[in-house]
Amino acid sequence: MMRSRGRRSTPRAPKPRLLIVCEGKRTEPNYFEGFRKEHRNVIISVCESPGKTPIQIVRYAIEKADSLDIGKVPGDSAWCVFDVDDCMDKDMRKAVDMARGRLELAVSNPCFELWFLLHFTYIERRMDTCHEVIDVLRRHIPGYDKAGDHYDRLIHLAPAAIMNAERLERGRSGRGLEAYDRDANPCTGMHHLILDILSEQEKAIDKR
Repeated sequence: MMRSRGRRSTPRAPKPRLLIVCEGKRTEPNYFEGFRKEHRNVIISVCESPGKTPIQIVRYAIEKADSLDIGKVPGDSAWCVFDVDDCMDKDMRKAVDMARGRLELAVSNPCFELWFLLHFTYIERRMDTCHEVIDVLRRHIPGYDKAGDHYDRLIHLAPAAIMNAERLERGRSGRGLEAYDRDANPCTGMHHLILDILSEQEKAIDKR
């Protein structure tokens, strides 16, 4: 008498993939590496763009996304993370046009450290250089070093950072400004990327 082989297990749906292409060599990759290690239900790939202008970063991200077939799996997304800081306005606008419909942008104005600062306080005073932002950030993270790994220190404060970033966004949107506009300083789109990671993680857990 043949034994029943039982039901075949239903194959698991592939995990969504999130590509993050950064301008920085250490600050941003170190931070996102914490998310990659903690959120295993989303495949997070973090890489540094060899070119540092917004146009070069977007172009590299498009090539990288195409090579990885980003968009093939439900929930896939590709992000560029870069600063307004010293870039030319015309280059920024061209990069935004190149990315439209293909990539998501997390632009920080003036720099990425503003996102870190918003974990500790809401600030709407204009800061024209990254040095200004870091000077304020060091009041909360003494001895702050761009090469350091700050994920563990910041992650429990992420809800506050998201709320502060949303508040800044409402202010600049009310004035008809985009994050990359000089007059939108200070603002950042980093909260959209973090919310994307958390959302895809929750969806993956719900599907179990």
